[in-house]
Amino acid sequence: MNSSLNTAPRPSIVRMILRGLFRRCAWCGGKGAFFNSWFKKNDYCNTCGMSWKRNLQGFELGAATMGVFITFGAILAWMVIGGLAGFSVVLLLSGAAMLAITLPIFGYPITYTVWFGVDLAMHAPEAADLEQANAHLLGLSSK
Repeated sequence: MNSSLNTAPRPSIVRMILRGLFRRCAWCGGKGAFFNSWFKKNDYCNTCGMSWKRNLQGFELGAATMGVFITFGAILAWMVIGGLAGFSVVLLLSGAAMLAITLPIFGYPITYTVWFGVDLAMHAPEAADLEQANAHLLGLSSK
């Protein structure tokens, strides 16, 4: 496993974001990424061992920002499509309220995995990150 992580080609940003949208690890594509359940996450990917805490400063804010972008984007799309389709104002606002309440709940893990892809694109994993991932996979990590 050590050599495969170190020699694996870096995925493109599009591939990493698409993996994140499907709640997969942006780096390896592993199912579930670092989530054990919908709201509980590990420090490491369940497949490749990559830590999402590599750049902890601002990571939570970045994931929250992804949530805002996804929620506001969906509300905007709903309002534009509904307005063009001639929906009533009450229906438009009701739909927007439902999106504003449900998307942050159901999109919680997706915001982390998408942001993890963006973070990996901006800050490529260093040798220390890959070594830490390998150590975790081998059970040598103290975390």
